[in-house]
Amino acid sequence: MSRRQRRSAAFTLLELLLVMAIIGFLAAIVLPSLQPAVYDQLRSTAQILATDLSYARSLAVANNDNYRITFDLTGNTYTMTHSGANPALNTLPWTPFSSSTDTPTQHIVNLGNLPHVGPLVRLSAVATSGTTYQSVTTVEYGSLGQTIRADPTVVWLMAGAGTSRRYISLQVDPVTGLVQVNGYSNVGPPQGVTQVL
Repeated sequence: MSRRQRRSAAFTLLELLLVMAIIGFLAAIVLPSLQPAVYDQLRSTAQILATDLSYARSLAVANNDNYRITFDLTGNTYTMTHSGANPALNTLPWTPFSSSTDTPTQHIVNLGNLPHVGPLVRLSAVATSGTTYQSVTTVEYGSLGQTIRADPTVVWLMAGAGTSRRYISLQVDPVTGLVQVNGYSNVGPPQGVTQVL
């Protein structure tokens, strides 16, 4: 094999550097699109909230007493407490999801502290959806798993900003207390409902 034939069989350092630069450029274009979408962040946070609402409902049924979740839109938190007549139930059962901010009588969830890679999800609004929407700050469950209100309660979550802002809502049935996670949308709470933007 001649010297000329051997040189063409190998890559030069310049060729290797060029290939690595092209791969780096392509990675810079592709990797940002691999981050979780707004939809994924909203859906996972909605599932966490739905689970906590269901947990409050199950405590109300199991203990034959009332439990309440209170929403703080500006603080981007919600808090579960016992709201019934039996003071022995004021101390909530320990769960593996308890945080360092919890007291024995409160389970506090700060949406800003939930794991996320993409955009932060915020509480946007909470309202009852009877003939007209009315802003509320709580969902309270009775001993049969029902809510204390006669109308469904809707909770809106939002993520993103400007034209990329998206919403997802959860609806709590007043009779059964069951939670339904609704669709992903670019339409937020209706006019007249107190909301965080």
